[in-house]
Amino acid sequence: MALGQNDFGLYGLVGGLTAFISFFNGVLAGANARFYAFSVGAAKAAKDKSAALEECRRWFNTALSVHTIVPFILVAIGYPIGIYAVYNWLTIPVDRLGACVWVFRFVCLSCFIGMVNVPFSAMYTAKQYIAELTIYSVVTSTLNVLMMYYMVTHPNDWLVRYAAWMCFISIMPQIVICIRAIIIFPECKINLSYMWDRTRLKRLGSFSGWQMLGVLCGMLRGQGMTIVVNKFFGAAMNAAQSIGNTVLGHCNSLASAMHGAFVPVITQSCGAGDFHRMNDFVIRTCKFNVILSAIFIVPLALELPEVMRLWLKTPPAFTVGLCYCAMAFYFVDACTVGHSVAVNAVGKIAKYQVVVNLVSILTLPLAIISGLLYRNVYLVMGMAIFVAGMVSIVRLYFARMLAGTSIRRWVKEVFLMPSVAVLIGLVVGYLPHVIVDASFLRVCMTALFVEIIFLPIVWFIVLTTSERAFVKEKAGKIFRHFGFR
Repeated sequence: MALGQNDFGLYGLVGGLTAFISFFNGVLAGANARFYAFSVGAAKAAKDKSAALEECRRWFNTALSVHTIVPFILVAIGYPIGIYAVYNWLTIPVDRLGACVWVFRFVCLSCFIGMVNVPFSAMYTAKQYIAELTIYSVVTSTLNVLMMYYMVTHPNDWLVRYAAWMCFISIMPQIVICIRAIIIFPECKINLSYMWDRTRLKRLGSFSGWQMLGVLCGMLRGQGMTIVVNKFFGAAMNAAQSIGNTVLGHCNSLASAMHGAFVPVITQSCGAGDFHRMNDFVIRTCKFNVILSAIFIVPLALELPEVMRLWLKTPPAFTVGLCYCAMAFYFVDACTVGHSVAVNAVGKIAKYQVVVNLVSILTLPLAIISGLLYRNVYLVMGMAIFVAGMVSIVRLYFARMLAGTSIRRWVKEVFLMPSVAVLIGLVVGYLPHVIVDASFLRVCMTALFVEIIFLPIVWFIVLTTSERAFVKEKAGKIFRHFGFR
């Protein structure tokens, strides 16, 4: 509402140009997290704790050396390319070119700081300090709400100011995380003699090299789809696409936090040689991702047109449909995300990366062909959903081959049982539509009806006895942390 649909679409489009930084950042961050967590798991099983601590410290310093050099190189190469793209390649109104250049600069700065901070934030994840990271997320989200309210109540040309604010709110938590990591983690002790360990640099480079293929394909698929939509349908459709991604991002925030907590556990279990425990957590990761997202997405799917009206008053055309496409894509991808983590934990990723990314990259040519032949944005997004299904099948196969995960167990516990719970939730949640006209009251009633039936089904039928015990244990720790017994 504050930016307007064109500026909102331009922000998403221009921000996507920093994918060249996010690309390398994702590669190196994933590799760092894997080696951190693996060494932490090995340390727990090791007899010599001091040697194990020193091993993890060496990995930290190796990562720190990489993350102090690569960002400078990326910005030096990518910045002029991005500026050229803004002026000569993308479909941007002439009167918004100057503003878009400043948007690009602010997004570059936030990406740069984020990349330098990766070795510190990755240690938080490896050590499972998820609660503290969640606090930072809650604080920044609250400040964002206040800022957005101010923008709406004080109309102005907000595009550049919005980019500056998003840069600031991204950088500040990174600085706090860096300082805190140095203070609380003995592994984060800087040692110059450890920074240029050739053996570890080689291992990190080898693992990162194969992961690079995956991140590149993910970048091409995500940002490439944004550019395809821009070329065929214009900036207004990018606005609808960005709204869909924003809505989905909020809906799966709880699932993403839980996923972030499971990833180091899977890798640590692999490092300790406990493959039975690792495979249990692979299934839990997939199942909890689907369930926690469904808690928000199922009632939202039933009331999406009314929510869009209440939120945006007059949303851009196709916004509701693209939100549904984003939800479908997420569910297809989320149901096998744990299997991808398992393959990375094992470390034998060469064949997996080649196959899964050859399949993944099919999204772009299929989307382009669909756009050229039919000029239908839903068909273009449908190609992404179809390819995501093929990628999930590849993940299942390789996780079974490399980590011994059971496909039959996945079908039963992750696909069939949650699907039944979602279907029942949709049926029951539709009942208010029969008796109440569209309104905020009906949105609340729909959410209430869905959760009243969905949550008990999940608890008593979808979750196993061990998973219920796991949830009770984690919930108990949270309550005890806040002084409840």
